[in-house]
Amino acid sequence: MNLNSHILFAMAVGMAVFHDVKICVLLGIGAALPDLDREYILTNKLSLAKHQLHRALFHNIFFAFGMYLFNPFLGLGVILHIMLDMLTSPTDRGVEVLFPLDRIIQDFHLDYDGILKEKRRILWYLEDPLRVITRTTEKELAPTSKSPWVRVYGPFKNSRIADWTVFYSSIIFLILFDSQDLVAWTLQLLLALKQYFPLITGIVLFYMGGEIWRRKLQSSGKGRTIIAVLMLSGVAVLVYGCFRIFSPPSFIFDEIKTIVFAILSFLTGVVIAFVHVKKRHKIATL
Repeated sequence: MNLNSHILFAMAVGMAVFHDVKICVLLGIGAALPDLDREYILTNKLSLAKHQLHRALFHNIFFAFGMYLFNPFLGLGVILHIMLDMLTSPTDRGVEVLFPLDRIIQDFHLDYDGILKEKRRILWYLEDPLRVITRTTEKELAPTSKSPWVRVYGPFKNSRIADWTVFYSSIIFLILFDSQDLVAWTLQLLLALKQYFPLITGIVLFYMGGEIWRRKLQSSGKGRTIIAVLMLSGVAVLVYGCFRIFSPPSFIFDEIKTIVFAILSFLTGVVIAFVHVKKRHKIATL
């Protein structure tokens, strides 16, 4: 989904659930964070495209949980962003929700020619739909070789009907939800934007520099240093703004116990499932 759709959708959810303009803005800011993993100027310079970090580095459950521990509302914004991107097509690269753990296993059992790989180690089940991706996606998002299917894809394309439906519906909802006192809501919104000005400024600088590079300068390679300074300035201001709103959630003993039990149950379940599948199918595929 487009960045504007992510931000407005998160703000609409924030107003619907919390009825608080400041929280609404924080969710919108959180929803803008995952796309910071887009390489922009680094793609050609460091050949980072082969690592496929976009829709992976900050689009996973571990980053979302980390942001939740830093500030719950930023974390919720990140989660809403990831949920929307899980609905996007292979062309847009979906979401790699288990990054970086999913990359520990780098091979797959079945490719698109129907060839089966019989190996003793654990494998992902399917090959990523490389043929579709390389023909339809942007150059810097295209994988450079065959890889396992570890991303979550949906049916929708960026900047098409579904994307713009989210955008316009979120605007309409925000207007209707606060239509009884729209002036007061607008004033509260302006105050919230002022309070979180460093965060917003950092986000704007980063994406403005990145999009200018991607749309205008990337083909020629000119202006790389200026764009780099602009984007790094944005990151610095954003980090400063984040630490100003550092507010970790307070956990009680029962919540900590539940988390520990969940982790232990998951790890034990993985071991039992491995033994079960290996014994039944002779090959361990995820």
